[in-house]
Amino acid sequence: MARGMERLRATVVAVSVAFLTLGCGDSATDATTSIDPPPPLDFEATAEDFECLLDWDRVRNIRVTNALGFLDEALDLAREPRAGEQYPVGTIIQLVPGEAMVKRGPDFDPDNNNWEYFELTPTADGTSIRVRGRDDVVNQFGGQCFGCHADARDFDFICEKGRGCVELPLDDAAITAIQNADPRCD
Repeated sequence: MARGMERLRATVVAVSVAFLTLGCGDSATDATTSIDPPPPLDFEATAEDFECLLDWDRVRNIRVTNALGFLDEALDLAREPRAGEQYPVGTIIQLVPGEAMVKRGPDFDPDNNNWEYFELTPTADGTSIRVRGRDDVVNQFGGQCFGCHADARDFDFICEKGRGCVELPLDDAAITAIQNADPRCD
């Protein structure tokens, strides 16, 4: 999360310096100087972003974090799902240690509300990413991640129970046991 906040602060500082520079220049410089708008906020997860699930906030059965400093906004939406609202960029959601969803920037995959799905290999030494993307990512039960989540479009593709997604053959106790056995946790 600190890395995300540093990125955000650097963007704000760069934009502020650019505006100050324009305001202090002479008219000849001002006529030829232009400022490109900052790029849209995006977050490309690395293996290091997938940590012990028990360190992340739990909302019902999902584990939620945000790598860009928007955790409060992500948790607010997780706690009170509102049809049509989307999670902030940088949100990472996991139900089990070997699978994840990451909210990317606005141009990543608009038809999928910009979620990127992950097959992960968690070990005591950390996490490795086996597959990432949309159509090639398969869950532990053999289903394509996007295909399972597609029916939860109204809830930003977050399944949970009763949202039309394919029901998992796991009850709450099994999900808790799987999370508690995350090998990345001490």
